[in-house]
Amino acid sequence: MRKIPTVRLWQAFLCHPYCMMTRRELMTMTTYTIPRHEQILDCLLAGAMGDSLGADIEFANLAQIRARLPEGFSDLPIHQGVPGAITDDTQMTLFTAEGLVRAAVRGTLKGICHPPGVIHHALLRWLVTQAEMPLTEVDDIGLVADRRLNARRAPGLTCLDALRQARTFGALAVNGSKGCGTIMRVAPIAFVAEDRVRGLAMECSALTHGHPTGQEAAAAWALILRSLADGDELEQAAASHAHSFGAETRDAILRGLQTPADSRPETTEQLGGGWIAEEALSIAIHACRCARDLEHGLAVAVTHSGDSDSTGAIAGNALGLMFPGQARSHRWAAQVECQDLIERLAADLALAISGQMDDLVTRYPGA
Repeated sequence: MRKIPTVRLWQAFLCHPYCMMTRRELMTMTTYTIPRHEQILDCLLAGAMGDSLGADIEFANLAQIRARLPEGFSDLPIHQGVPGAITDDTQMTLFTAEGLVRAAVRGTLKGICHPPGVIHHALLRWLVTQAEMPLTEVDDIGLVADRRLNARRAPGLTCLDALRQARTFGALAVNGSKGCGTIMRVAPIAFVAEDRVRGLAMECSALTHGHPTGQEAAAAWALILRSLADGDELEQAAASHAHSFGAETRDAILRGLQTPADSRPETTEQLGGGWIAEEALSIAIHACRCARDLEHGLAVAVTHSGDSDSTGAIAGNALGLMFPGQARSHRWAAQVECQDLIERLAADLALAISGQMDDLVTRYPGA
């Protein structure tokens, strides 16, 4: 079989080899660097754990949560009859990752690619799993064919409406929403070429949410995740990006950093319910600052009277990077629905960003 060249122009846009040391790593000369594929898996798996942990209490108030879970969390809950069920948060994150892999394949095979359009195609395939019919034709290859993803678990109305109305791949949403549907799915974008993280996160958020704050909050979180992956501490990562965005996103980051770092739900609720992007950003930063370990941080992220599955998923993405290896070794890893898909997409995304395309081009369409 002909070898596919791995050095392509598209890599300058999308990819950054994880085998190369970052500037910070070269400066600090750390003796141990976590492989990028393990970081991606920790990030996505911990996000799925947080999503699952919050799924069954998403619409419960704090009093109801305490009555239902007087001893806190032990195993991942049963939601809609499924132990460890994931929701649209993890589903859309996986489709975003699949879109990134397909974008890399397209760039390799065709020499040209518009990643937001390919990711949009992926999100439209997710729409099909929600028993919806897009206006534009989509294929039936990959995640869309896995029947486990056909579960409809309170998906965000803004995402549904925007995707229903899309007539072409890459078309921007026509709405004024800044819901957390932008930030909950952005984690895979944190691992593309460093200088493309912000722009790609904003472009992909604009596919479903038209408000600048929704797009900026997603971009800020992707940048924070990237900084964590490159070795920064949470406070350093968040503070370094706070003043490069508009007032709402900047203030959300600062609220997350300045709120007292205690794990009482009453403190978390001072930051809002997480239904809109900047509140979800604040809660995620706060939960990560409070976290003693992965499990504790996830519990803080979901225990409030708001969008618990989304704040759990968002914070989980960062917690997976902050506590390397804990997600992979945690008892909840085996309980998460679609763990096999999470592991496969993490591995394939790592291959794609490193330019190792030979296996991927035989398994992924370039569109």
